[in-house]
Amino acid sequence: MTLMIAMILLPMSLALADTEPVTNPVYTCKFKAGEVVIEQVESSGDVMVKADGQARQYVMDKLKLVPRERGLPTYVFQPELKRWQVLNDRGEAIESTECSAKPSLKTG
Repeated sequence: MTLMIAMILLPMSLALADTEPVTNPVYTCKFKAGEVVIEQVESSGDVMVKADGQARQYVMDKLKLVPRERGLPTYVFQPELKRWQVLNDRGEAIESTECSAKPSLKTG
């Protein structure tokens, strides 16, 4: 009887474990311009964005990643759709893509 209950509860517990939100995720996004990796480095809101093999510092402002350097794109996270958008210099979305998320190996 115990084995039967365990067999019933196991799939349910696996489903719940799979739907837990990833804390401090590392997003890997495949945009037309290339792969972008977004990783929150510190709890202060500093974020590292790697594009074209170069790492750049960004700051998280609500759901928007704002670059610390001029001339870099801004990114917006859409949590309900689990995707990121790239904005042009006028703040208009020019591309959206779903990104894979995995837990960060770093502790902030």
